[in-house]
Amino acid sequence: MAEIFDHKASDYDDWYRRPLGALVDRVEKEPVYAYLDPRAGEHILDVGCGTGNFSLELASRGVRVTGIDISDPMLAKARRKAAAAGLEIEFLHGDAAHLPFPDDTFDKVVSVTALEFAPDLKAVLTESYRVLKPGGRMVIGLIGGNSLWSRHYEARAAREPDCLFKYAHFYTLDELLAAMPGQGIKGRAVLFFGPDFDGTRIDEALAIEAAAAHAGRTDGGFIAAVSYKG
Repeated sequence: MAEIFDHKASDYDDWYRRPLGALVDRVEKEPVYAYLDPRAGEHILDVGCGTGNFSLELASRGVRVTGIDISDPMLAKARRKAAAAGLEIEFLHGDAAHLPFPDDTFDKVVSVTALEFAPDLKAVLTESYRVLKPGGRMVIGLIGGNSLWSRHYEARAAREPDCLFKYAHFYTLDELLAAMPGQGIKGRAVLFFGPDFDGTRIDEALAIEAAAAHAGRTDGGFIAAVSYKG
Protein backbone atom coordinates (compact mmCIF):
# COMPACT_ATOMS: atom_id res chain seq x y z
CA MET A 1 0.00 0.00 0.00
CA ALA A 2 2.85 2.43 0.81
CA GLU A 3 4.09 2.53 -2.77
CA ILE A 4 0.89 4.14 -4.04
CA PHE A 5 1.69 7.20 -1.91
CA ASP A 6 5.49 7.22 -2.17
CA HIS A 7 5.59 8.70 -5.68
CA LYS A 8 3.17 11.48 -4.68
CA ALA A 9 5.35 12.88 -1.90
CA SER A 10 7.38 15.27 -4.06
CA ASP A 11 4.39 17.19 -5.45
CA TYR A 12 1.68 16.47 -2.89
CA ASP A 13 1.86 19.92 -1.30
CA ASP A 14 1.48 21.68 -4.65
CA TRP A 15 -2.29 21.20 -4.32
CA TYR A 16 -2.45 23.51 -1.29
CA ARG A 17 -0.66 26.29 -3.19
CA ARG A 18 -3.36 26.45 -5.86
CA PRO A 19 -6.43 28.67 -5.28
CA LEU A 20 -8.82 25.71 -5.33
CA GLY A 21 -6.59 23.58 -3.09
CA ALA A 22 -6.24 26.38 -0.55
CA LEU A 23 -10.01 26.94 -0.55
CA VAL A 24 -10.75 23.22 -0.16
CA ASP A 25 -8.24 23.01 2.70
CA ARG A 26 -9.94 25.93 4.44
CA VAL A 27 -13.41 24.39 4.09
CA GLU A 28 -12.28 20.94 5.23
CA LYS A 29 -10.39 22.21 8.26
CA GLU A 30 -13.38 24.05 9.71
CA PRO A 31 -15.34 20.97 10.87
CA VAL A 32 -12.17 19.07 11.79
CA TYR A 33 -10.95 21.77 14.15
CA ALA A 34 -14.43 22.44 15.49
CA TYR A 35 -14.72 18.79 16.52
CA LEU A 36 -11.09 18.33 17.60
CA ASP A 37 -10.81 21.55 19.65
CA PRO A 38 -7.03 21.19 20.04
CA ARG A 39 -5.50 22.64 23.20
CA ALA A 40 -1.87 23.48 23.94
CA GLY A 41 -0.18 20.72 25.88
CA GLU A 42 -2.41 17.92 24.61
CA HIS A 43 -0.83 14.87 22.97
CA ILE A 44 -2.57 14.26 19.63
CA LEU A 45 -1.98 11.42 17.20
CA ASP A 46 -2.29 12.24 13.50
CA VAL A 47 -3.04 8.98 11.67
CA GLY A 48 -2.03 9.02 8.01
CA CYS A 49 -0.25 12.33 8.51
CA GLY A 50 1.24 12.43 5.01
CA THR A 51 3.49 15.44 4.53
CA GLY A 52 2.28 16.97 7.79
CA ASN A 53 -0.49 19.38 6.81
CA PHE A 54 -2.37 18.93 10.08
CA SER A 55 0.59 17.88 12.21
CA LEU A 56 2.49 21.11 11.61
CA GLU A 57 -0.52 23.31 12.21
CA LEU A 58 -1.37 21.50 15.44
CA ALA A 59 2.23 21.76 16.66
CA SER A 60 2.23 25.48 15.92
CA ARG A 61 -0.70 25.74 18.37
CA GLY A 62 1.36 24.22 21.17
CA VAL A 63 0.08 20.66 20.76
CA ARG A 64 2.43 17.72 21.27
CA VAL A 65 2.01 15.84 18.00
CA THR A 66 2.85 12.32 16.92
CA GLY A 67 2.30 11.70 13.23
CA ILE A 68 2.23 8.23 11.73
CA ASP A 69 2.16 7.25 8.08
CA ILE A 70 2.87 4.23 5.90
CA SER A 71 4.92 6.19 3.33
CA ASP A 72 8.56 6.95 4.13
CA PRO A 73 8.89 9.64 1.42
CA MET A 74 5.83 11.43 2.82
CA LEU A 75 7.32 11.25 6.32
CA ALA A 76 10.69 12.52 5.10
CA LYS A 77 9.01 15.57 3.61
CA ALA A 78 7.01 16.13 6.81
CA ARG A 79 10.21 16.01 8.87
CA ARG A 80 11.92 18.54 6.59
CA LYS A 81 8.95 20.90 6.85
CA ALA A 82 8.84 20.59 10.63
CA ALA A 83 12.58 21.27 10.91
CA ALA A 84 12.28 24.32 8.66
CA ALA A 85 9.43 25.64 10.82
CA GLY A 86 11.33 24.95 14.06
CA LEU A 87 8.65 22.52 15.27
CA GLU A 88 9.35 19.38 17.29
CA ILE A 89 7.08 16.64 15.97
CA GLU A 90 7.52 12.90 16.25
CA PHE A 91 6.94 11.34 12.84
CA LEU A 92 6.82 7.54 12.76
CA HIS A 93 6.47 4.93 10.04
CA GLY A 94 3.55 2.65 10.75
CA ASP A 95 0.29 1.10 9.65
CA ALA A 96 -3.06 2.50 10.84
CA ALA A 97 -4.27 -1.07 11.27
CA HIS A 98 -1.51 -1.88 13.77
CA LEU A 99 -0.56 1.25 15.71
CA PRO A 100 2.69 0.87 17.72
CA PHE A 101 1.30 2.39 20.91
CA PRO A 102 -0.17 1.04 24.15
CA ASP A 103 -3.84 1.42 24.97
CA ASP A 104 -4.98 4.83 26.28
CA THR A 105 -1.93 6.80 25.04
CA PHE A 106 -3.30 9.95 23.38
CA ASP A 107 -5.56 12.78 24.48
CA LYS A 108 -7.02 12.98 20.98
CA VAL A 109 -6.69 11.24 17.62
CA VAL A 110 -7.23 12.83 14.23
CA SER A 111 -7.09 11.40 10.73
CA VAL A 112 -7.90 13.35 7.57
CA THR A 113 -8.25 11.96 4.03
CA ALA A 114 -6.22 8.85 4.79
CA LEU A 115 -8.49 6.03 5.91
CA GLU A 116 -10.33 5.89 2.57
CA PHE A 117 -7.40 3.66 1.59
CA ALA A 118 -7.68 1.24 4.51
CA PRO A 119 -8.98 -2.23 3.59
CA ASP A 120 -11.29 -2.25 6.62
CA LEU A 121 -12.51 1.14 7.86
CA LYS A 122 -14.15 -0.16 11.02
CA ALA A 123 -11.01 -2.06 12.00
CA VAL A 124 -8.70 0.95 11.68
CA LEU A 125 -11.16 3.16 13.54
CA THR A 126 -11.27 0.61 16.35
CA GLU A 127 -7.46 0.61 16.44
CA SER A 128 -7.31 4.41 16.66
CA TYR A 129 -9.93 4.31 19.40
CA ARG A 130 -7.82 1.78 21.32
CA VAL A 131 -4.92 4.21 21.74
CA LEU A 132 -7.21 7.05 22.82
CA LYS A 133 -7.31 7.92 26.52
CA PRO A 134 -10.62 7.70 28.39
CA GLY A 135 -12.27 11.10 28.11
CA GLY A 136 -10.55 11.74 24.79
CA ARG A 137 -12.03 12.24 21.36
CA MET A 138 -11.37 10.94 17.86
CA VAL A 139 -12.00 13.03 14.75
CA ILE A 140 -12.06 11.46 11.29
CA GLY A 141 -12.28 13.28 7.96
CA LEU A 142 -12.81 11.47 4.66
CA ILE A 143 -13.64 12.22 1.04
CA GLY A 144 -17.42 11.94 0.96
CA GLY A 145 -19.05 9.25 -1.15
CA ASN A 146 -21.86 10.00 -3.62
CA SER A 147 -20.47 13.52 -4.04
CA LEU A 148 -19.14 15.68 -6.85
CA TRP A 149 -15.64 15.00 -5.59
CA SER A 150 -15.91 11.22 -5.21
CA ARG A 151 -17.36 10.95 -8.71
CA HIS A 152 -14.48 13.07 -10.01
CA TYR A 153 -11.93 10.78 -8.38
CA GLU A 154 -13.72 7.65 -9.57
CA ALA A 155 -13.64 8.98 -13.14
CA ARG A 156 -9.92 9.71 -12.82
CA ALA A 157 -9.28 6.21 -11.46
CA ALA A 158 -11.10 4.72 -14.45
CA ARG A 159 -8.99 6.53 -17.03
CA GLU A 160 -5.58 6.84 -15.29
CA PRO A 161 -3.80 3.51 -14.72
CA ASP A 162 -1.56 4.87 -11.93
CA CYS A 163 -4.25 6.90 -10.14
CA LEU A 164 -4.04 6.34 -6.37
CA PHE A 165 -7.83 6.70 -6.07
CA LYS A 166 -8.15 3.23 -7.64
CA TYR A 167 -7.39 2.01 -4.13
CA ALA A 168 -9.86 4.25 -2.29
CA HIS A 169 -13.33 3.55 -0.96
CA PHE A 170 -15.56 6.61 -0.67
CA TYR A 171 -17.90 6.35 2.30
CA THR A 172 -21.07 8.33 2.86
CA LEU A 173 -21.57 10.24 6.08
CA ASP A 174 -24.04 7.61 7.32
CA GLU A 175 -21.48 4.87 6.65
CA LEU A 176 -18.77 6.75 8.52
CA LEU A 177 -21.02 7.37 11.50
CA ALA A 178 -22.01 3.70 11.59
CA ALA A 179 -18.34 2.64 11.62
CA MET A 180 -17.25 5.01 14.41
CA PRO A 181 -16.67 3.41 17.82
CA GLY A 182 -17.36 5.31 21.02
CA GLN A 183 -19.99 7.63 22.41
CA GLY A 184 -21.56 10.93 21.40
CA ILE A 185 -20.96 10.24 17.73
CA LYS A 186 -21.89 13.03 15.34
CA GLY A 187 -20.77 14.30 11.97
CA ARG A 188 -21.35 16.66 9.10
CA ALA A 189 -20.59 17.14 5.44
CA VAL A 190 -18.94 20.12 3.73
CA LEU A 191 -17.39 20.87 0.33
CA PHE A 192 -20.43 21.23 -1.89
CA PHE A 193 -18.73 23.11 -4.72
CA GLY A 194 -17.11 20.84 -7.25
CA PRO A 195 -13.57 20.12 -8.48
CA ASP A 196 -14.03 22.45 -11.46
CA PHE A 197 -14.89 25.43 -9.24
CA ASP A 198 -12.84 28.64 -9.55
CA GLY A 199 -10.93 28.74 -6.27
CA THR A 200 -10.61 32.52 -6.39
CA ARG A 201 -14.40 32.92 -5.94
CA ILE A 202 -14.22 32.49 -2.19
CA ASP A 203 -17.39 34.36 -1.24
CA GLU A 204 -19.43 32.36 -3.73
CA ALA A 205 -17.98 29.11 -2.40
CA LEU A 206 -18.81 30.03 1.19
CA ALA A 207 -22.35 30.93 0.14
CA ILE A 208 -22.72 27.49 -1.45
CA GLU A 209 -21.48 25.90 1.77
CA ALA A 210 -23.87 27.93 3.91
CA ALA A 211 -26.86 27.05 1.73
CA ALA A 212 -26.01 23.34 1.82
CA ALA A 213 -25.61 23.40 5.60
CA HIS A 214 -28.95 25.18 5.97
CA ALA A 215 -30.59 22.53 3.80
CA GLY A 216 -29.08 19.75 5.91
CA ARG A 217 -27.30 18.15 2.96
CA THR A 218 -24.96 15.22 3.63
CA ASP A 219 -23.58 14.66 0.10
CA GLY A 220 -20.58 16.94 0.44
CA GLY A 221 -17.14 16.12 -0.92
CA PHE A 222 -15.73 15.95 2.61
CA ILE A 223 -17.24 14.34 5.68
CA ALA A 224 -16.08 14.66 9.29
CA ALA A 225 -17.14 12.80 12.39
CA VAL A 226 -16.25 12.82 16.09
CA SER A 227 -16.64 10.26 18.86
CA TYR A 228 -15.70 10.26 22.53
CA LYS A 229 -14.17 7.59 24.74
CA GLY A 230 -15.93 7.10 28.03
